[in-house]
Amino acid sequence: MKRILLAAAVVLASAASQAVAGSPSLNGLAVSRQGDDLLASCQLVDGLSASMLEEIEAGIETTLDYRLQLYRRRSGLPDDSVARRLVVCSVRHDALTRQYTLTRRVDGELVETRVTPEAAEMRAFLTTLKNVPIARAPDLISGEEYYLRARCDLGLVWRFYLIPWRLDTGWARVDLAPATEKAVESRR
Repeated sequence: MKRILLAAAVVLASAASQAVAGSPSLNGLAVSRQGDDLLASCQLVDGLSASMLEEIEAGIETTLDYRLQLYRRRSGLPDDSVARRLVVCSVRHDALTRQYTLTRRVDGELVETRVTPEAAEMRAFLTTLKNVPIARAPDLISGEEYYLRARCDLGLVWRFYLIPWRLDTGWARVDLAPATEKAVESRR
């Protein structure tokens, strides 16, 4: 019985270490203000693995889910959720025409769709978010502190062809500067 428990612990530990070894992350999370809109931007680093790129080339539709959450800080209480956005970026490769169909949805609403033959453009589309509307500045309470959290869900990977392992980035976080026109960069 001890050997079975030890073997299970070794399998789980090696699976966890493999998941951390090439861990993807969100970098450059920033919030900017354009008129009355607060816009978020970020970039996924190390998110497209070789196996994921092979699946894309084979014509399997691949989707990345970006979760953006705006919170109002409250002392002594849980922070208040102000806005949540789900940005879904997907790609499908057509082997016959050798083109990628790229689509982006924000909260289920189609925002952008395009077709391109360039693999570099496809990778940039999947890994970069620019100017995603989060909230309207007049809707925020003056004098309060706010912050934005973001992460990307990359789907499931299979460890040892047996264990489904959820692959995502950790939460990136950036504070919103009160009443400023400049972008605020994330701190790590």
